[in-house]
Amino acid sequence: MADTITADMIIHDVVTKYPNTVKVFHGHGLPCTACSVGSRESIAGGARTHRFTPEKRDQLLSDLNAVIHGEIPSVAPKKAPVGKGIPLNILSADPNRKIKQVIAIMSGKGGVGKSLVTGLLAVSLRRQGQRVGILDGDITGPSIARMFGTTGSPTKSASGGIEPLRSKGGIKVMSMNMFLEKESDPVVWRGPMVSSAIKQFYSDVDWGDLDYLLVDLPPGTSDAPMTVMQALPVDGVVVVSSPQMLATMIVMKCIHMVQQLKGVIVGVVENMAYFETPNGERYEIFGASNGTELVSMTGAPLLGQLPIDPSLAALCDSGRVEEYYAEAYELLAANFISTLKIKR
Repeated sequence: MADTITADMIIHDVVTKYPNTVKVFHGHGLPCTACSVGSRESIAGGARTHRFTPEKRDQLLSDLNAVIHGEIPSVAPKKAPVGKGIPLNILSADPNRKIKQVIAIMSGKGGVGKSLVTGLLAVSLRRQGQRVGILDGDITGPSIARMFGTTGSPTKSASGGIEPLRSKGGIKVMSMNMFLEKESDPVVWRGPMVSSAIKQFYSDVDWGDLDYLLVDLPPGTSDAPMTVMQALPVDGVVVVSSPQMLATMIVMKCIHMVQQLKGVIVGVVENMAYFETPNGERYEIFGASNGTELVSMTGAPLLGQLPIDPSLAALCDSGRVEEYYAEAYELLAANFISTLKIKR
């Protein structure tokens, strides 16, 4: 008797046995195959999660069975997100696009200062006359809008897209907090919705002409980083770490992820590398630098070792990050631009 896929079967088991079903799941708008948690649900459970009607669930089952028997499903299969048995195709840069460079700021580890590095890199680049935008990809924990003091909601642009807000210094900013009634309101979304928001922040926002679009990403190596690496034309990745060995260990996961997805790491930044007293004494609070090890792993240069500065924290809290100046951050921007020129 021929095999039959039923509603009580586990999605992971179905995809493992029948790899061709991956695109059918995605064609029906059910991307659970790419999620280590969601793929452990039954087909019926996944259908409930995505609010399928009984008719839509039955059509999914019909198409799944059609594919495993060599027949043509009613819904054309689509390329699915990264996951088991799913090929990854990173988008190549369009020579006619208005954004010259899309750079993702990643870590894998929370609390190492990815948003801070993103913000101050943007500020330093802007001071050098570059046209810069920031896409806050941390959908559930955004901080870029507060850091730059951008308030209000985005409006419709002349072209019909979304007009990003501008900071006082002219940096274009798009962040989830701009769409919330209160900045403390939670964004309680599953992974697919987070991924969709990130893609919309890139494609639906009228960024205009930019030299650099910096994408600030949340911790981890799951939905958000995967979406950026697959769905956005990323030209390079800047990896942020701190000297603590525990942080470095987790950052290595991020490095391996980028390498696995064939991304290009353009540089490494070691944040919170030291604290300098008013009289010039320097203390490595979190231990000796691990920058050399990260450079060895990535084959990319160490763009900067950044200090802990209480005055910077106060400026970020009050939305005045553009008022901050430190030689270490200007050097970071200079090294960043030099590295990209060499890679070109």
